[in-house]
Amino acid sequence: MSQVTHDHIPILDLAGFMQGDSDALEPLASELRHALENIGFFYIINHDVPQELIDQAFSVTHEFHAMPLEQKLQIEVNEQLTGYMRDQGQKLTTSKYADGDKPDRGEAFFMIGERGPHITESANKWPPAFPGFRDVLVNYYETMEKFGIKLLPVFARALDLPADYFDPHFTERETFSFERVSHYPTDGLEDGQYSCGPHTDGSFLTMLATSEVPGLEIGTPEGEWIKAPLWRGTFLVNSGDMLTRWSNGRFLSTPHRVINTSGEDRYAIPFFMQPNPNAMLQCLPTCCGPNNPPKEAPISCADYCKYYIENNFVHYEDGAEAVVSYLG
Repeated sequence: MSQVTHDHIPILDLAGFMQGDSDALEPLASELRHALENIGFFYIINHDVPQELIDQAFSVTHEFHAMPLEQKLQIEVNEQLTGYMRDQGQKLTTSKYADGDKPDRGEAFFMIGERGPHITESANKWPPAFPGFRDVLVNYYETMEKFGIKLLPVFARALDLPADYFDPHFTERETFSFERVSHYPTDGLEDGQYSCGPHTDGSFLTMLATSEVPGLEIGTPEGEWIKAPLWRGTFLVNSGDMLTRWSNGRFLSTPHRVINTSGEDRYAIPFFMQPNPNAMLQCLPTCCGPNNPPKEAPISCADYCKYYIENNFVHYEDGAEAVVSYLG
């Protein structure tokens, strides 16, 4: 049964669903529907992702970003958006909520899946001096991908679709999901600058393990910003632009931002769950009708990702194209 935090962010308890209780799906789908039609964010508790693995992912994130810059630049981010993105390498422009004119103050490492017919091991770039980094992050990625796939029936039923509707679009080790491990430094921000500017995610859904340092803020329809409470052991989940597009606007893609004024370095390990590259994002049959036609034309996941990353990262500003040919 769902609860609500003091900031009106719903809490979905997955205990019964994860234990295989056949009666848990429909109530959980109803709670998720309410959260994504009205808020766009929710917490989940009693999931099956080991806390030890989450802690390991945060630990190697801290270690990686503490490495000398010259070592990180050996795997500098490329046209595929894998590898290390230096500080101020992101400038968000695709979102209507973007209001800054300066690159964000934050560095990050990006990776995609290691295996599958569409994505090969060579797509990712790993620091030679830190072999344990790859081991932990691949484990975390694959665990989160499996977890996201387990949740698909809840999203399907929340949209009045058969429970297995999304299954053909999300194949384990073939999805075009992203893992990002970020560091937001303590340095002061200039006027008009953010640690991560106001934006909506381009994903189907985003799952964020709770950090120990505050900074994430969620936008409300009234134009206010809610500070996301820190709650160890939970995931803060939000729907992204892909799901909003698929649902014809029925499920929200809610703006959020990061402003790190804590005096401490902030680390984040969001997992961006996305469908297979060839999945077509087209209006779902339960989300349109004679008086509610599709708002946007169909587009493949690969093409949407190409558009999104080319318009939000500095290393594409000179006309470089995102390489998506390796997606198959």
